[in-house]
Amino acid sequence: MLIAIGAFLPWLSLFAGLHPLRGVIGLNGRLLAVGGALCLVAGVRYWQRPAPRLRHAVAVLGWGLAGFTLWLTIQLFVTYRDLRTHGTLVPQLGPGLFVALVGSLVAGATAAFCSEPPQ
Repeated sequence: MLIAIGAFLPWLSLFAGLHPLRGVIGLNGRLLAVGGALCLVAGVRYWQRPAPRLRHAVAVLGWGLAGFTLWLTIQLFVTYRDLRTHGTLVPQLGPGLFVALVGSLVAGATAAFCSEPPQ
């Protein structure tokens, strides 16, 4: 759930917070939102009916989203560094991408390291 929420939160804002830029305005944010929704649906399905294949699917999806979010975070820092040179833009980092990164790490780690439920 945190992954999808992070896609809708501001990733960057301009003019000291007056113009927030949310992740879903671009393709990368939309992909992250869809991936977070898929991870949530698969996690709820696993919670209802535990199956090893579904647990592995959630783990792979969570770690894949973590890698994608980490790459996006690096790109965000590069963009932020470039925008800081413009005195009138006054960029600020938003919480969205960091929330999505934490959510993807939690999803991947929880699914990868949880024990099998009793049969």
